[in-house]
Amino acid sequence: MNALDAGRKHIAVLGGGISGLTSAYRLAQSGCRVTLLEASSELGGLGGTFEHEGSVMERFYHVMLNSDDHLLGLLDELKLSSRVEWRETKMGFLYGGRMYPFNTPVDLLRFGGLSIGGRLRTAMGAAYTAKLLRDPAGLDETPVSDWLRGIYGAQVFERLWKPLLRAKFGDLYEKVPAYWFWSRLRREKSGAKEVKGYMSGGYREIAGQLRAAIERMGGVVRTGTPAEALRETLNGPEVMTGAGWESFNAVVSTLPLPQLAGIARGWLQPLVPHRDLLHQGVVNVVALCRKSVMPYYWAAVVKDGFPFQGVVETTHVVPPSQTGGRHLVYFLNYCSRDSQLYNTPDAELKRQASEALEQIHPGYSPGMVETMKVFRAPYVEPVWPLGYLSRKPEFRLGDSRVYISTTAHAYPQVNSWNTMVGVAIQASAQLLHDLRRTERRPLERAA
Repeated sequence: MNALDAGRKHIAVLGGGISGLTSAYRLAQSGCRVTLLEASSELGGLGGTFEHEGSVMERFYHVMLNSDDHLLGLLDELKLSSRVEWRETKMGFLYGGRMYPFNTPVDLLRFGGLSIGGRLRTAMGAAYTAKLLRDPAGLDETPVSDWLRGIYGAQVFERLWKPLLRAKFGDLYEKVPAYWFWSRLRREKSGAKEVKGYMSGGYREIAGQLRAAIERMGGVVRTGTPAEALRETLNGPEVMTGAGWESFNAVVSTLPLPQLAGIARGWLQPLVPHRDLLHQGVVNVVALCRKSVMPYYWAAVVKDGFPFQGVVETTHVVPPSQTGGRHLVYFLNYCSRDSQLYNTPDAELKRQASEALEQIHPGYSPGMVETMKVFRAPYVEPVWPLGYLSRKPEFRLGDSRVYISTTAHAYPQVNSWNTMVGVAIQASAQLLHDLRRTERRPLERAA
């Protein structure tokens, strides 16, 4: 059946991460014919998984927060909410050669990385920022480094915040807006305790349930099918895959904007915004351990010579039944995909992870680790420039029939499955609104 002659609008969705899956789900719910194209063999994007001896585990660490309204609402629609288990978690702080708990006011007073005055300044700064969680005015134009120095003072900033910001954004940390940091605090400190959730079956199960729902509504999901080119014609957008050019009434791209710019053709290409927007990637080593290595879900790291920026032991949240009884410990570095750090050989990363385990777990021996896996992702989160809020891209590319639903829309929220579900819902609503409007007045490209 020719897509343009069909009674229902035929929409292509490029990318099978959570944004693409949610977009396809929402559009199919609204009566559109949907074809989702995913380049890899697996759905889920950053929520991808690996298998080891019959157990399915996450390539990158993922949990839900009780403030994740968009994602939890979607799970409720899919009748999956009852499968989410919630657990209280704790944070550690590896400073120098010692691991400190970092969860309560008492923990702060005992923290040896700061002077007594620095600890008191940190406590007062935390109370002040808590009040600001309701009023982010002006933070979009304020560098986070200036903001934190002003609140916490030079000593606290240099010893705590600066190393953590550099771990996330590298030498570009001074250019990141304080608005992003405010949003992160707001998401993670929505309650009195740090509580995280995980759904049985993991993110693979969520992706699979979305796929099943899309297909029940007549949608088509094609993995192993990268979009090689995208162009706009008088009859609508066309996508080229290995099977040739295919015509659609509209296209939703969830690809990172630099990737979209690489496949856009003709007059569509210059419409792609923020083609030079910098992105941080991530490289992490997953150690499958036979026992727990620390009492914390995650630990920030400020220690000279430690080869990783952070350590996360997800099995303080993920039930052991999901991992075959193993404890998953993630050693991670956020960095540019072009950096030497990102391209460090796997064998060297595994050696570094073994050394890191030795530093954080007294009595460590190589026999504690069953195996290690290395995973990389080139586009995790944009490095936001100052004033980005006024420059966030529209969902529609000019007057074309191509729409975008990407991490470039996440700001000021942290890039997460919850954020991207919300972005996808907004982008889909915009597309559907435009389709209804143009049913009465045919959409034409402006001269």
